[in-house]
Amino acid sequence: MRPETEAWMEDAEYDVQSAKVMLDSRRYFFVVFMCHLTIEKLLKSVIVERQGLEPPRMHNLFGLIARAGLTIPAERRGLINELDNMSVVTRYPDGRRAIASTLTTESTTALYERTVEFASWLKQELTSSPASGTTPEN
Repeated sequence: MRPETEAWMEDAEYDVQSAKVMLDSRRYFFVVFMCHLTIEKLLKSVIVERQGLEPPRMHNLFGLIARAGLTIPAERRGLINELDNMSVVTRYPDGRRAIASTLTTESTTALYERTVEFASWLKQELTSSPASGTTPEN
């Protein structure tokens, strides 16, 4: 594994741990932001590992998925859509207030758990496919 890939993966691990800390302290919109960042960094690690390229400076998860050459199972696409739609909103005060009223302990915990599961799947995809620049079969 490339050192750059490992750096992205380490950052993603730090971010998912931060999401858990935010969840435990009931700072729900920060959980959303950190979950998005976790997946974003893991996708960038796939790009670095498989293509040997500096990942693009973008935050759109579907765009990163396309750049990584991944095929995401249908049951996981809902999470990506949720994170993409909610993450940008958390960056602005009016958006934070709006999203804060919709996030509950249960919904945020579920989002966090789904992120952890998806992150695990991405790590498995990363380590099971060679750094050949080819798209894995799914």
